[in-house]
Amino acid sequence: MLLGVSHGVETYCDGRQDGAQCYGALGGAVVLQLMDDASEIPSYDWKKGASVILNGRKNIIITNTIGNRSTFVPSDGTLKINNLSRTDSGEYTLRLFYSNGRETGERTLKLSVEAPVSSVQLVSECLSQGQMKVSCSSEGGDSPQYSWTLDGHTLTDTELLSGSKETNIITLKQHVSGRLVCSVRNHISSVSKELMISVCRGVETDCDGRQDGAQCYEALGGAVVLQLMDNASEIPSYDWRKRGSVILRGRKNIIVINTIGKRSTFTPDNGTFSISNLCRNDSGEYTLTLFDSNGRETGERTLKLSVEAPVSSAQLVSECLSQGQIWVSCSSEGGDSPQYSWTLDGHTLTDTELLSGSKETNIITLKQHVSGRLVCSVRNHISSVSKELMISVCRDHSLLTCGLLSVAAVVSFVGIGVYFKWKKIKYEKAEESAAPRRTEKSEDSSVTELRSLSD
Repeated sequence: MLLGVSHGVETYCDGRQDGAQCYGALGGAVVLQLMDDASEIPSYDWKKGASVILNGRKNIIITNTIGNRSTFVPSDGTLKINNLSRTDSGEYTLRLFYSNGRETGERTLKLSVEAPVSSVQLVSECLSQGQMKVSCSSEGGDSPQYSWTLDGHTLTDTELLSGSKETNIITLKQHVSGRLVCSVRNHISSVSKELMISVCRGVETDCDGRQDGAQCYEALGGAVVLQLMDNASEIPSYDWRKRGSVILRGRKNIIVINTIGKRSTFTPDNGTFSISNLCRNDSGEYTLTLFDSNGRETGERTLKLSVEAPVSSAQLVSECLSQGQIWVSCSSEGGDSPQYSWTLDGHTLTDTELLSGSKETNIITLKQHVSGRLVCSVRNHISSVSKELMISVCRDHSLLTCGLLSVAAVVSFVGIGVYFKWKKIKYEKAEESAAPRRTEKSEDSSVTELRSLSD
């Protein structure tokens, strides 16, 4: 499994082909498939340079110089190395021998130990001409590679002003909006971060409230620009209320009342009302009422504003179950009304892959033999984040359990048989030793009787 943190990361690599390239996470573990079954090989050794790491004969391990942090399983030919360090990187050579000591084969394996990437951060900035500069960065990680998508597709030249799609800093053209995703990966890990971007008008997002019943969303602590009307200078008078309380009142270009003036700005020329430092109390339904010069109402429309905490820092936890299924849980820090979705190798999970749990819940169970790049996306109306996890097929421990139970039963029956055989032999020996003593006693009695008669 390839995660965004090093401790506990375990990777698998098939080293049975000559020249195999394997990767492990710094501080994590790697399982190297060196051969099929060591019990069928008379002798073998595994070296790094001229230094012997592992040496054995069939099921007998003679040498393991890193035994304190490794385990070799002869029955399936796998070597697991824990607590990987950079000094473990290098080229290793496996040599196989006949029983007479002649070499039968040789193959090399290259192991590279890398620090995984983690904690991706996205920072955006609106430029003076309405373009958007976005920077993507991650903590740690050797040789990070970057890629960008917008609403699920790779960025195009019509959207990108400058910067390659494979660099960590890009500049988007004017009027570009949507779900921007930066993915950072190296050979042993991959993480992503999403950012819902809107057209730049300063650093605020906007919502068109000129239609009755408009629904607007914004982030807790952020700012929003609400388009209440086209031009207030053409309207004799108006007021904007929340549950009966006047928020804004004006006559053409003159603002009469603005009860949240310290963190808001109304621009009569374009009818926009900007609110900054949004709090949960700003959520609710607002009503705009328009009047003619005689004070008669000419129109009314409502707008609902929802202020939500954004989702962030998605985490994935997986566990192999007894029958080889994979249980996976997805969670995020904070975020109001999170919604979940899952993909495997770029496609939505299917019924042939999913054992239990909806594709829209945060906990799923995958069927046996499912593997690939699993992505959990967590979103609400104002933010979205994703986390990736490379999953491999879980070994079915039920077969091992049955095998162990069978072995235990055989051993028990053999033990009982040996015990009763031993008891039988002991009994027979006791009988044999008792027979002569009875004969000797009988002869002694006869001699005594003869002596009595003679007397």
